[in-house]
Amino acid sequence: MPDYIQDPDNNKRVVPGPNQYHDRPTTPERFAFHKTPNAVLVNVANTSANGIGFFFGSSASFAEKITVYNNLQGEVPEQNTLLSASAPYVDFGQPAAGTILPIHPTAWSGSAADSVVFIYKGGPDGSGRP
Repeated sequence: MPDYIQDPDNNKRVVPGPNQYHDRPTTPERFAFHKTPNAVLVNVANTSANGIGFFFGSSASFAEKITVYNNLQGEVPEQNTLLSASAPYVDFGQPAAGTILPIHPTAWSGSAADSVVFIYKGGPDGSGRP
């Protein structure tokens, strides 16, 4: 029970220890596959007419889409791990900067490289702590 300490008022009890877990924000690469975050923060207002898009599929479906769309563009799929075609992404429009979206995408597309931040919850079970 490493997350518990002896109760200072009763030596026969244990209480939750100090919060040692923190959320971890990361700026994910556009068009690349990532571990599913717990939430997404819109960091910069997207000025693109297309807005911000998110991909919610598995790594297998992501790889399949890379092959399909890169073949259409005449690229060699084995040399590309980025899915830059807009069709596979779900368009979320242009959310305001500071908006937190409770979604769990595996990839994103947008006009600015730092438009979104993926938030991963801290804690051994990934649920964060209050």
